[in-house]
Amino acid sequence: MPARVIVVEDDERLRSYALGALAGAQDIAVVGDAGSLAAGLPLVDLQPDLALLDLGLPDGSGQTIIQAIRERVPGCRVLVFTVFEDRASVLGTLKAGADGYILKDTSVEQLLGHVRATLAGETPISARAASHLLSLVRDEPVAPEPADPAAPHLSPRERELLEYLARGLSRKEAARVMNLSPYTVAEYMQAIYRKLQVKSRGEAVFEAIQARLIRIDRE
Repeated sequence: MPARVIVVEDDERLRSYALGALAGAQDIAVVGDAGSLAAGLPLVDLQPDLALLDLGLPDGSGQTIIQAIRERVPGCRVLVFTVFEDRASVLGTLKAGADGYILKDTSVEQLLGHVRATLAGETPISARAASHLLSLVRDEPVAPEPADPAAPHLSPRERELLEYLARGLSRKEAARVMNLSPYTVAEYMQAIYRKLQVKSRGEAVFEAIQARLIRIDRE
């Protein structure tokens, strides 16, 4: 079955661009599109596998749709497609639960590749957006152990896995690097989500960096 995708973008030209990029893919079916927050929220009830979202909608922020997805369709992946590349937008969107963050200067081939990668469990993040994540660890060096005693405790292997995922590896790639089975990685991810009280990979990465549990500037 093709993956079910919704597209929410207020610029008609860019929405057509995105829809055209996805139209020829046999493994993807666009089940709905909208140009506003009001029209986009009902699309969440279509139970999509992925939402391709703009942040700057005329009647509100795309983050509202991300929050609705996390509450109503927790298994849905979210790929943000936006012109905003400032630190507040990047970090706020990842904290809200986005799984990827790409900018609108992406080519048709790249956009389709990013959608497929997000569906496969990867976290596409544009280079300019990723620089804001790196700035977190540069501005606040991470201690070997969490400085805050109240911070959630992640095991060394859970922290290692989350660091690999934060740096863009898929679960399958992380499993291979760590010499683990995909089932073990899935169990680790369930534990990470439970301990950090999050519902998405993007949220987990954001919260772990903020709590100084992981760092992503290692070689």
